[in-house]
Amino acid sequence: MDGVLDIQEFLDSWPYDAERNVRIARGANGREIILVRQPMGLEQYEADGRPDGRRVHGEETLLHFHRARIHAANQSQPAVVFELTSTDCADIFDEATAFFHRLLVLFYLKEWARVERDAAQVLCLLEFARQYARCAEDRVQLDPWRPRITRIHTVARAMILLEKGQYRDASLIARDTVGIPRAFGPTASDCGKLTEALLESAVGSLAPCPVFHPHGESSFIRQDDYWTIRYHGHTAFLKCTRGLRCLAVLLRSPDREFHVSELLANLPAAQTPSWPVTTNGEHGPDLATVGLFDGAPILDPQAKAECKRRLGELRQEMEEAERFNDRHRAAKANAEREVILQHLVSAVGLGGRDRKTSSDAERARSAVTKRIKKAIQKIAKAIPPLGHHLTVRIKTGYFCSYKPHPDHPVAWKF
Repeated sequence: MDGVLDIQEFLDSWPYDAERNVRIARGANGREIILVRQPMGLEQYEADGRPDGRRVHGEETLLHFHRARIHAANQSQPAVVFELTSTDCADIFDEATAFFHRLLVLFYLKEWARVERDAAQVLCLLEFARQYARCAEDRVQLDPWRPRITRIHTVARAMILLEKGQYRDASLIARDTVGIPRAFGPTASDCGKLTEALLESAVGSLAPCPVFHPHGESSFIRQDDYWTIRYHGHTAFLKCTRGLRCLAVLLRSPDREFHVSELLANLPAAQTPSWPVTTNGEHGPDLATVGLFDGAPILDPQAKAECKRRLGELRQEMEEAERFNDRHRAAKANAEREVILQHLVSAVGLGGRDRKTSSDAERARSAVTKRIKKAIQKIAKAIPPLGHHLTVRIKTGYFCSYKPHPDHPVAWKF
């Protein structure tokens, strides 16, 4: 054990007491450090700067590092959009968690200026991730944390005002921002009650921070008449519906497109659409001619405009991928481009005239779309992050698909 520091003597001189387990000390170079006595050891935080005292790629914090990246990118390639990957967001969450843990200790010590500082730092990290996260799911995971940190920041600001004797301003913050309705006067008794009310209002926000799940395993399992759905640590039990069955089919085969007739075929007691009778009396989708053009256009003007807009985006994405020699990204963009072009070709005939779908196919599209959207709404009520994920990643229409973000795959278990 040579070379290993034995701190047992120090721990023996400071027995663990849950009511008195935090103190501020001086480091070897005179800097302030925060010591937290645990039942079996010791935690140490830097009082200022990054809690662990480390630098990130030569920068003071991860936030400083990413801002430096943005500045460098704007100088060299101003047209390139800066984005944070899911891994970047996980790192940002880890840094925010470190600041939050120190914030809890500082709150215990009533170091309000430092509490306000660390809460502001966490809010900056969350806002940075919200602004630049490439994947919407990452923003959804981090956003629910924001109200708690905002309340802590506000309470700390009010406590600072109270320490300065600015009772009226502190009372206004308590009423207008924290939501404490009672008016407090400048008397010592009222100030004590205001302090107590502010601290009590922050108790719920001091709970352990949430868990970030960049690539967590999720499940979509049917058990008799119910589906057990797990996502990002949340669980829901929903009664079996046709919409949930359609979702299960899509989730099993990400990036694959299913015609609505395929989804209907997977439903119990589903009626097979009746194809129009052909001129020679035969039945079948390949030979149908009568009634084929009796329905609505396959793509309405808005859908065609969206297809053209997406083609433009994909063209830019392919050009950017080629500049960075990212063959995988270019291939994925080109594959999506080919699918959209095939849809446009199938929807537009000679002379640019709109092809129309049969009424049977239109009824199938409408039924499947309604069932899927209703199922997603039920899931959103039980597990909001999953509801957001499915709303963004499930595409409906004559062809339905589940397209998870490449940076945010979901390991579904069935």
